[in-house]
Amino acid sequence: WPVYGGNAAGQRHSALAQIDRANVDRLQPAWRFDAGPGDLQTSPLVIDGTLYATTPTQKVIALDAATGTLRWEFDPGASSEQPVRGLSWWSEGTEQRLFTSFNHYLGALDPQTGRPVASFGVDGRIDLREGLGRDPAAIAAFLTSPGIVHEDLIITGFRTSEADPAAPGAVRAYDVRTGTLRWIFHLVPQPGEAGHESWPADAWKSVGGANAWAGMVLDAMRGIVGRNVGLQRPHP
Repeated sequence: WPVYGGNAAGQRHSALAQIDRANVDRLQPAWRFDAGPGDLQTSPLVIDGTLYATTPTQKVIALDAATGTLRWEFDPGASSEQPVRGLSWWSEGTEQRLFTSFNHYLGALDPQTGRPVASFGVDGRIDLREGLGRDPAAIAAFLTSPGIVHEDLIITGFRTSEADPAAPGAVRAYDVRTGTLRWIFHLVPQPGEAGHESWPADAWKSVGGANAWAGMVLDAMRGIVGRNVGLQRPHP
């Protein structure tokens, strides 16, 4: 289960056949890990025998998937009341990144140690409130659902307020190695962008709340990313 939602298309399906209708009733608990008090909404990743998850206080944990033994824990030292529902994984050759969120940050961790990757953003994190054309201190931006990875990009929406002052919605792609912003799609179109004419002329300067908070799905063959509603087979 290397991607939130099972795969990049968000299909939430596993082709594994070891457990089926003939034996599912014989399953027994193998281990239990206490993630602490609070609203646990995490959907873990399992990669190469390690389970990666978030806790209600926005810590990240790595567990031995067979035994539940804690391998490492990352405490960001700053959290919010927003849930963090999952993580994102990237690898190429010997390089690996585990992306998480806490408070208003997108963070990159070394999945072997749980330590922040210092070369990503500023000390391993990016402030999601920045670069939106508003005062960062006056707006909210939380990554409650994880970004989707495509090639060397991590692509994210965010959750924001739906009352003034609110951040204008945006889908952004960051370089997985450096955290550099590679592109941005404004959900409230700016002058010269598609759909701008359907909004009041200056709406992009003050309107907020239009956002993609549910996460993203990816058609990797076509290089198309969309809001996470899952890809479904059409009815006959």
